[in-house]
Amino acid sequence: MKKLNKIISLLMCSAFVFVSCALYAPKAEAKTLSSLRDEYSDIEDKVAESEQRVKELESQKADQTKIVSALNIQLQKLNQERENITAQKNLISDDISETESKISALNKEIADLDAKIAEKDKEIDDTVKLFCDRMRANYMAGETSVLEIFTSSSDMSSFLNRLEMFRRVTENDQDLVNKLNKEIAEIEKMQKELETKKASLQKEKAELETKRADLQATEDNLTRNQDVIKAKTEEVEAKLSALNAQTKEIKVSISEYNAEMNRLDEEIKEAIRKANQASSGGSHSGGGSSGGGSNAGSMNSNVSASGWAWPLPYSGVYLTSYYGYRYHPLDGDWRYHSGIDISMSGAYGKNIVATRAGTVILSSLESESGTGYGNYIIIDHGDGYTSLYGHCSDLLVSTGQRVSRGQIIARVGSTGWSTGPHLHFEVRYNGETVDPMDYVNLP
Repeated sequence: MKKLNKIISLLMCSAFVFVSCALYAPKAEAKTLSSLRDEYSDIEDKVAESEQRVKELESQKADQTKIVSALNIQLQKLNQERENITAQKNLISDDISETESKISALNKEIADLDAKIAEKDKEIDDTVKLFCDRMRANYMAGETSVLEIFTSSSDMSSFLNRLEMFRRVTENDQDLVNKLNKEIAEIEKMQKELETKKASLQKEKAELETKRADLQATEDNLTRNQDVIKAKTEEVEAKLSALNAQTKEIKVSISEYNAEMNRLDEEIKEAIRKANQASSGGSHSGGGSSGGGSNAGSMNSNVSASGWAWPLPYSGVYLTSYYGYRYHPLDGDWRYHSGIDISMSGAYGKNIVATRAGTVILSSLESESGTGYGNYIIIDHGDGYTSLYGHCSDLLVSTGQRVSRGQIIARVGSTGWSTGPHLHFEVRYNGETVDPMDYVNLP
């Protein structure tokens, strides 16, 4: 029994602790509309900074790409020059081979002439030897005189014949020697001419060898330049790769920022809706279907301290899009929104009023404008400020007409690039869009 009481006591203590923790546990504090907008604005700034950084990286990538293109052009020129030099080297090598063949042929001709000279020298030597042998024989036998020839002849006719024969033998030996000497002189002349031609060819060959060496030096220099350009190209391509990686990383961050902004946008819309419900007792004034065109409901001019009236003067209005970057509902991309979008329950056909007095400088139907604004109005307020009212169903004022603050000028519609009935409201200063929420107050 005591054991049972102890268990019950323990269970009761545990339950008390659990209930106490549940009662006094800190609740997650809901974010205020202001904090959501601040967070949204901070992310907008990050997106803008990231997109600016992407632009800078893209510019750097473009510069590096130009450098790579220029280097490739230089490399192509060097390749062409190298091909030309190689072709010239080949031609010179062919010329050198041809010259060497000519020199070889001349060497053969010179060798043949040397052989002929040696042959003629031998013939001369043989003739001289024969002549000497004959003279020696005559000497050994005693010099034969004309008297001896006469006395040894049987008659005058025999004497004359023998004398003529002796003279002819002597002259023939001399003629043969003279002929051989003449042939040797001619061969030596030919040999000299060939040697001169050979020297000329050897000089030509030396010049060709010099040209080939010069071309080889130029080719070696081109090769070094090619290596330098290739190394530079690899370096620039590495930079390009790094820039691409950075760009990709930043774009991923931008996508994440966009997703976060979409989430915050939904939270802001929900916060505004709840705030509007709370201010109107849980329901929107001026209800009705979106296509009913009813203008029932209390109008609220809600003029700001700076004198700007709220352009859709009803209680229960809310913003569906803010000024600045947003996810475009039609195109599905992130882009700049130049104004604010205002809507409410049963918005179609509700009255739109001039935010300030001024002159209508444009009242244009969608068929005339051809812009995404659809039917729209622009009012010039005369101090550098203009206001624009877009996507209207009906335009109630004309171009050139003077209007006062709070005057009904149009009715809410969904013309132009629109996904549903709402008012697109812009404020411009000296032609540049500014945030309308800096000038008007949400009712």
